[in-house]
Amino acid sequence: MDEIDTKLLVGLKKGIPLTPSPFNDIAAELNIPVEEVINRLNKLKTDKVIRRFGATIKPNSIGLSANALVAWKVPPQNIEKIGQALSEIKEISHCYERTTTNPNWTYNLYTVLHAKTRSTIENMVKKLSSKWDLEYKLLYSTKDLKHTNPKGEPQC
Repeated sequence: MDEIDTKLLVGLKKGIPLTPSPFNDIAAELNIPVEEVINRLNKLKTDKVIRRFGATIKPNSIGLSANALVAWKVPPQNIEKIGQALSEIKEISHCYERTTTNPNWTYNLYTVLHAKTRSTIENMVKKLSSKWDLEYKLLYSTKDLKHTNPKGEPQC
């Protein structure tokens, strides 16, 4: 990773320009060809500096008003397999493992689901629970109190 990669990443943390040709704008700002911007982004992804490149959308703004955190009890030997399978479901935006330290709370895998209705989420979670014989707790969002990018700036 060189100085141009660093400038590219710092610029992208602020957001992609909302213009007809955002990569051309980024290239012009960095004084490099647009092909080099694309190549550098691909290399950063291949090198696992960035995980993916995509838009962040607030679910409520596109009609997905039912948003829930699901805490799952997954046997440790199945956490990778089940976590990977859940990560591939389009309605799930987050999937992560947490170490459990409280003997009264043994949920170790968490997902965030988005849908138009709570019944859609409930049906999906019941099917997933049955598929792997998992216990779960379903916690719905009631209000979005903070939504920021990795730098802590509010997102639009």
